[in-house]
Amino acid sequence: MSTSSVALVLVLCTIQHLVVAIPRPDFGVYAPVYGSGDVSANAKESGTLIAKVNVSLDVQFVSGYPLLELVKTQLIAIADNFTQSALAVSNSIDTLALSNGTLDSAFDQFNNASGEFFYLITQGLTDYLNELDTKLDKSISTMLDDGLQEVNSELIRLAVLLDSLKAKLKLAIKAAASNEIPKAVLRQYVPTNLTNQISKSVITLKAGIPLVTYIIANSIENLKTADDYIIASGTAASETFDDVSKGLENLETEVQQYSDDTSEITAIIDPVYKANFNFSGVNLSSIPLIQNQMNEYTETYTTDLNSTIADIKQYYETYKQAIPLVSDGLSAFYSTNACGHLVRLVKVLISNGPYADYCYNKYRPRSFALFDQQSREVSRCVDQEITRLLKLQQVLLAMAKTLLFDIEDVLAQVTLCSRSPLVCNTNEVENLFNNVNKAARRHQNTMRNIVKYETVAGLNRLSACFSTSKFMLVIAIDNMIPEMDQCANKGPYV
Repeated sequence: MSTSSVALVLVLCTIQHLVVAIPRPDFGVYAPVYGSGDVSANAKESGTLIAKVNVSLDVQFVSGYPLLELVKTQLIAIADNFTQSALAVSNSIDTLALSNGTLDSAFDQFNNASGEFFYLITQGLTDYLNELDTKLDKSISTMLDDGLQEVNSELIRLAVLLDSLKAKLKLAIKAAASNEIPKAVLRQYVPTNLTNQISKSVITLKAGIPLVTYIIANSIENLKTADDYIIASGTAASETFDDVSKGLENLETEVQQYSDDTSEITAIIDPVYKANFNFSGVNLSSIPLIQNQMNEYTETYTTDLNSTIADIKQYYETYKQAIPLVSDGLSAFYSTNACGHLVRLVKVLISNGPYADYCYNKYRPRSFALFDQQSREVSRCVDQEITRLLKLQQVLLAMAKTLLFDIEDVLAQVTLCSRSPLVCNTNEVENLFNNVNKAARRHQNTMRNIVKYETVAGLNRLSACFSTSKFMLVIAIDNMIPEMDQCANKGPYV
């Protein structure tokens, strides 16, 4: 072997000797305390888990519902305080596990951190939790209390174990008369069972952190879900409002159609009128009294009839223009009276109780369905009035046909009359014709009044039916809210 090779071997041996000879610093002493590596590793892993507690919590809401922001503020404050305090604890455990002293200062860092954590759990979060309890129920605070108390209880147990370790390390230092404790002395004073219990306690601490993360993250997630639900509920209400408006527009269209169809009255009467009032072959001058009555008839079946039709059209027009006003205030009505079930379901969800997700998924579609049901009820109201308009039109056309009764044989009668003027051209016959003409005018006036009264009545019926649909919605909402309460408190029921 060459001289250089021998020198290299001697150097390596020297380094190896030094590595073995210098004790590893653990728990404030220069000695390889059993389990310290596991404690350090688990403390680091705990720190990683703790850091995740307040990740992605600052979600943005768009609904503008103040309660969501208020609850989020409390949860973020709890997460921030927990993260800061818990990281101080996990870092102090990691530092302690790898510390070479002094003994008191190494343990003091943990004691200070754990003391601050204990204060946080017992008092420091009170205001935030009380605010949640006031605005919601106690589900979130109860879950957090459970999760945090488990962590705190294990931390107290760990503190007791570390106090015991510290006392035993002090005895070992005293026995070794040095901070560098030989293995034999260390094992004499520090039993492996104690350090094993410390390792297990740190593992238990680490295992408790994900629950706190879950509670806060799940609560925040429910806030965002609630925000989306509020937006969706506004969309559902808007769609219902649009459906209602479309239904009323359909009724307007029908009213306009029946108004246009009033021209059928002229179509029914005009041919018969023209056929019976062509007196070109009759000598009316020989019967002047009857001629005067025929002039009156002509006015009745032309000027008066046109006026009657114009009035009927105007009644329809007045009706049509009033139809959109039926839904006035619907949006305000929804805001004032149709939000109770939505607000209740939001609170059920963001309270994050044991049945929150179940109840939300059960009642989310049902809460929207109430708006659809109201829209369907309004459509029924509209359909009823459209059917009644059809019947009204049938009545009008039937009455128009009865007007023909008074003129369909006028030409024949007047022709006969003109052949016997001395007998026919009398006040008595004139009065008979006059009475028939008056009846025809009364008949037309009846047609006017029927349309006038029916359009007014139709609008009143529509308004009443529409109002009923709104209060049916309110009743359905009032019935649904106790069901939501029961679901939140007791869960599924049969």
